[in-house]
Amino acid sequence: MREVAITGVGAVTALGDLDATFAALLEGRSGIGGPGPFPGKGPVAAIEGGPHLTSALALRAARDALGDSQPPRMGVVGGSTSGDMIVGEQEYEAWFRGGPTGPRFLWSQLCDRPAEILARTLGATGPRLTLSTACASGASAVGVGADWVRSGRCDAVLAFGADALCQLTVHGFGSLQAMSPEGCRPFDLARTGLSLGEGAGALLLEDLQSARRRGATVLALVTGYGTAADAWHATAPHPEGRGARDAIRAALGDLPPERVGYVNAHGTGTKHNDEMEGAVLAEELPAAAVSSIKGAIGHTLGAAGAIELAVTVKALVEGVLPPNVGVRDPAVPVLQEPVRRHVEHAISVNFAFGGTNAAVRLTSVHV
Repeated sequence: MREVAITGVGAVTALGDLDATFAALLEGRSGIGGPGPFPGKGPVAAIEGGPHLTSALALRAARDALGDSQPPRMGVVGGSTSGDMIVGEQEYEAWFRGGPTGPRFLWSQLCDRPAEILARTLGATGPRLTLSTACASGASAVGVGADWVRSGRCDAVLAFGADALCQLTVHGFGSLQAMSPEGCRPFDLARTGLSLGEGAGALLLEDLQSARRRGATVLALVTGYGTAADAWHATAPHPEGRGARDAIRAALGDLPPERVGYVNAHGTGTKHNDEMEGAVLAEELPAAAVSSIKGAIGHTLGAAGAIELAVTVKALVEGVLPPNVGVRDPAVPVLQEPVRRHVEHAISVNFAFGGTNAAVRLTSVHV
């Protein structure tokens, strides 16, 4: 069975590209634009995508991950909750107001649009797939992409998650009364909900031996992936984290839990998620340092898992763990300052609507 190397990472968030985002996290800076449920636009506003902003975000992160590389037999696996749905919303509004419209939006708004654009633009000749498993989409894309490389289906996979905000997303979370009026504070005793974000993350996954033969720099390894369904509720997680535990255990495989040194948590800042996740992580990964980055960039939905994995790769490479930005009075032990620590194994977790749970284990090559 092949080993899966990560040879490139990229991201775009309200704080900037991956390097700018990671630097801001270590400084405790937030890209959430003051009180309210939305992030500051920041660098996202400079990306020209129009109604195809999700695809534009995905392409920016993917190009950063690829750099000058063009691996052979490269597949594309994307994750998104809404794709370029802004196109369809604008077409509907034009029709509603009596303006001209046509069938072109039927395909250009679909969730698989970003993956199709990436494959064509970047010359990826391998298979392509889009996953839409709510807020676990980005993590699941990386997990499935790693499985493709491990099984020999592809020599390399560009795995990404991307989402731009649209009316469906904003009004959907508004109807659930899940958005914070004052900004997201994951795992804080006084948390009041989530802040929405937009952005993209991308990871270039390759067969380790192939990567070494072409002289690629190996940043980390993908050594485990787990996904599981709660089958409990449309939006709320299982109160005892049934699916979350199963996903984490699958990602661990035979690795003893005490060897995991860091967890990039889902940490939405909502009551039910934080309570469930805090208890699950304390019991399943008791030795790991924990932090969520959503207090700095907001909840980027289908992009979250990919962005958080890109940040986790940076943490392994740099030997410094980012703090939980925004927390004042933590309900569970989380990092409140950056910690210089080289860890061998890290796990990033995402828990989504519909009871979908995903966990991806990374292993450092720098310890």
